[in-house]
Amino acid sequence: MADDPTAPSRAVQLLGWVEATSRRILDTGAGCALGGDARWNDLLTELGVTPLSPSERERHLREGPRRSRGALPIEVRWAIEAVDKRARSWLWDIDRAMRTEHGDRYIRPIEHKLYGMVEETIRAHLSATVVAVTTSSIFANARATTPSYAHLGKKAGLEEVKCKTCGAPRIRTGELGPCAYCGGELA
Repeated sequence: MADDPTAPSRAVQLLGWVEATSRRILDTGAGCALGGDARWNDLLTELGVTPLSPSERERHLREGPRRSRGALPIEVRWAIEAVDKRARSWLWDIDRAMRTEHGDRYIRPIEHKLYGMVEETIRAHLSATVVAVTTSSIFANARATTPSYAHLGKKAGLEEVKCKTCGAPRIRTGELGPCAYCGGELA
C-alpha cells in the first residue's frame, strides 16, 4: 500500500469537483431551453458525452414526458453518469494511494455522494422541468397525455408499463430495457 501525502487533499478536491459538476449539470440542464441549447451542448462536450441528434431530440420532445424547459432527461442521465464514472476511477486511484486509516474521513464522503447520485439528479431535473398539472387542466391533461395504440393495429389486452422516474408510458413487448427518455427503470 502506498502512502501518498497528497491523497487526502486530492480526495477533498475530488468531492468538491463532484459536487460542483453535478450542480452545474442540474442548473444548466434545468435552466436551458426545451431540448437543450449551446451551453448545454458545451457542457456535454466537456464531459465527453455525445448529445442526441437534432431529429432524435425532436422525437424525444414529441413522444417523451412533457416538460416546460430544460435538457432531455436521457442526456442529463448520460452527463451525470459520466461524472460518476470519472469520479469512481479517480477515487480508486486516490484510495490505493491513501493510508487505510484515512478511508473513513476522506473516501466515505465521496462514496456517499456517488451512491444514488444519478437517480437523485434525474429526479431533481424532472422536478424542475415538468409541466405543472393544475386541477383546472387535469382532465385535459389526462386526455392529452393518454397514449393511443390504435394506430398499431393491436387488439385489446395490451399491457402498458411506465417509467418509475419520468412516468413515460411504454407497451410491454417482451424484454424491456431502460426508459428511452430518461434511462430509468420501467415498472
